[in-house]
Order: sequence, then C-alpha cells, then structure tokens
Amino acid sequence: MEKEKSENQMLFKNVSKMNEDEIVVFQNYALKKTIILSSALLIGFCALIGVGICFAQLYLGVAVIIAGALGGGVLMPFLMKDSVKKQNKLIFGEKKYLNHFEFYNDYLMVTSESTTSKESNDYQKVAEEKVLYSDLFQVVLYKTYMFIYINKSQSFVLNQRGMTLGTVGELVPFLKEKGLKIVDKSSKVDESKIIANKKKA
Repeated sequence: MEKEKSENQMLFKNVSKMNEDEIVVFQNYALKKTIILSSALLIGFCALIGVGICFAQLYLGVAVIIAGALGGGVLMPFLMKDSVKKQNKLIFGEKKYLNHFEFYNDYLMVTSESTTSKESNDYQKVAEEKVLYSDLFQVVLYKTYMFIYINKSQSFVLNQRGMTLGTVGELVPFLKEKGLKIVDKSSKVDESKIIANKKKA
C-alpha cells in the first residue's frame, strides 16, 4: 500500500503557457536543422548545374548559381517559416493555452487547457496525455525553457519559471536517473532574446 502511494505521488509540477512567443521559440529550434539542410541542398544542386551550364553558356550558368544562392539562402528559409506559422495558426487558432506537467516516479502526465478566445481567461481542459519516461527521446535545456522531446521533431515546451513543485535543479537529475539524454545548451543560447527581438519587430 505504501509502495503504491509513493508511485502515485507527484514529485514535480510545472505550469507553462503556450502562446505565440513560446511557439516562435520552438519553431526557431525545431526548424533550424531542416532549413540549413534544405538550403544547402538547393544551393549545392544549383551550383552543380550552374557550373555545368557555364561551359556552354557562361551567363546562364552564373544566373543559375545566383538564383540557387538567393533561393536557398533567402527564399526557402522564409517560405518554410511562413508555412509553419500558417499551420500553427490553423492548429492553435485565436486561443490561449496552458500546459500542466506533473512528474511521477514512472511517468509524466501532461494536461492541456485552452480558452475560447485570446481575451478570455476561462481555461477548459482539452487534452491529457500520460507518457512513460522510457518513451521520451531526450531533454534539451536552455536558460528559460526545457524542451522535452517525444521524438526527434516533437516536443513539450516547459517554461522553467513555471515550477510549482520542486525545482528545475532537482528535476534534471531525476530525469537523468530515468535514462533520459540531457543536452544542456543553457550557456550557449538564451531563447528569451528571440522573444525580445520578435516583440521589437
């Protein structure tokens, strides 16, 4: 009975909002590798084709190389980010979201709440998910946020300031003990600067 009680006892709790700012932060990191790879492939492909064309028609070959550089370096990143923003607008709509993260001995319980509009503060439960620690991919730490990855591309975004039970300093060793890979980028990137820059724009 005592063992069952300890297994069902909540060890850590966090409440994090999920609004436009948090989505922008997540997008910047989730898309970074994809954008770099896609841009490099486009630029490389156009450079290869352009060099080949240069032997027959110099100006046309140079034009293809320049077009590839502009497309891969400017147009593709813009279109990819814009596409994700539009997709998120369809998914999230004009609402405010709140995620409750409850950490137990063997699993993480995530409860999502949302409002009916951006003006409302009346949150209603919309989803609940129980995730075993063994099913999680990894945890990436930044100065403000903790990204708990379900797989290589999907993640829960946890604001470290939202801890209501326990601290992040205690939570990280706990997750490490559960076998999760912890990637600490807190000294390299401050994602709060991304939000600050976004608000200035």
